[in-house]
Amino acid sequence: MQAEQIFDYKNGITEEKINGKIYLMARPERNHLRVQKNITNIFENYFKEKGRRCEAIIEDELYIDENNYLVPDVEILCHDKKDDIPVIVIEVLSKSTRDKDLTVKMKKYAELGVKEYWLVDYKNHSVDIYFLNNKYYEIFKSYSHFLVEDFSKIKEEREKQEKELIKEFAPFSFPEIIIQIEDVFYMVD
Repeated sequence: MQAEQIFDYKNGITEEKINGKIYLMARPERNHLRVQKNITNIFENYFKEKGRRCEAIIEDELYIDENNYLVPDVEILCHDKKDDIPVIVIEVLSKSTRDKDLTVKMKKYAELGVKEYWLVDYKNHSVDIYFLNNKYYEIFKSYSHFLVEDFSKIKEEREKQEKELIKEFAPFSFPEIIIQIEDVFYMVD
């Protein structure tokens, strides 16, 4: 299948097919796009700096067969592997795709053998990382970024919460990459 069949750029519609069922997806909101760009930049900068033959790609076609083709929000591909299966797939949750990302897409990525799956929720500023274990995903870690205005006005409670916050994390598949959680949500309102 050609990209022009999956993407209707003129009308802002993307199509996915999972187990023979077609899902139409509207163009993402601006904050969704910001998170995609931020994550892609984090990985691309690291790969370039370290000379890794890997890349982060936004909304690339992941063709499995005539009954299954997906469009991950971000996929991490490494070209030193023998196959084109992404090492990491990242889905940015939105109101219209949340259920599908948490169920049928998650299952399909596991069947495909994608080692790591992220669910990023820009509304709650959270990142959930799953790793593949015996053909099923298990939660690796969950991270949240809290804005200062989200804290209680009580000074002691705010100080306690700030000390407990996780400000950085590393992907399961690339533990040497330290990602600042605030960078994932940079410019997200």
